[in-house]
Amino acid sequence: MAQITNQANLTFRYGSAVGNAVSNIATATLLDPLSVEKTSVDETYRADDRLTYVLSVQNNGNATVTGINLVDDLGTFTLANGTTVTPLTYGDAAALYINGEYAGPITGTETLNSVTFTIPSLAPGANALIIYQAVINEYSPLLSGSSIVNTVTVTAPSVGTPITDTNTVTAEDYADITIQKEMSPDPVSDGDRLTYTFTITNTGNTPATGVVLTDAFNPAPTNITVTVNGQPVPATDYTYEGGLLTLPTGPSYEITVPAATVTENPDTGEITVVPGTLVITVEGTL
Repeated sequence: MAQITNQANLTFRYGSAVGNAVSNIATATLLDPLSVEKTSVDETYRADDRLTYVLSVQNNGNATVTGINLVDDLGTFTLANGTTVTPLTYGDAAALYINGEYAGPITGTETLNSVTFTIPSLAPGANALIIYQAVINEYSPLLSGSSIVNTVTVTAPSVGTPITDTNTVTAEDYADITIQKEMSPDPVSDGDRLTYTFTITNTGNTPATGVVLTDAFNPAPTNITVTVNGQPVPATDYTYEGGLLTLPTGPSYEITVPAATVTENPDTGEITVVPGTLVITVEGTL
């Protein structure tokens, strides 16, 4: 798309004098034969997510355009050492719509750093939509504030200059918590001390705050002690009634599960996620 600007100059006589007048600057937009827009259904992403992208191609001319190639770079970027990595993997399926009507599947040809779609022809004034998914892979940046910048380039034999559009999806700030409960010893006898261990992990890039653990023990142990990461928790900071534990209670004690540690291999660009971990133990007599 280009801007056409034009200004006229006028000379004239009145008597023996010569006058001059300059017009305003007139403008008009010259549409490229093709235009493209790349959007994402998803504004943010997490590890292992599937992102849905939409490529929209418009024929702005008065002639059919054939052999339209759309090359999507799948967010490829270059590391400081010059290594090229690609944070998205093509999801192996795409759909084509012409003027809003489903036209069937369209094949995406994937290379190491891109996926290519070909539209055989597009009539004057027609619009084509390609909808496809890409998978967040081991090269996708996951730290808070990270993003994947994804560019599509469109070419055709009758179009002189390639046209591009870029979409950015940002890494979501989130905590993703799982909890694993174990008891020891096993087996245990009546009157023995039994230890309940709760291992809480966070694979997200943001700490989980305000964590509250509840557990209804059956049978209910007596004379319990509670620790968080090996540190004893005063009985004033939890409640234990009828076998129901609530930890913590009140505003004086807070449990936080740290964010995962995300590191990037400087040579390969591969992302490693080490979950943040917190361990709660409850010990009591059966």
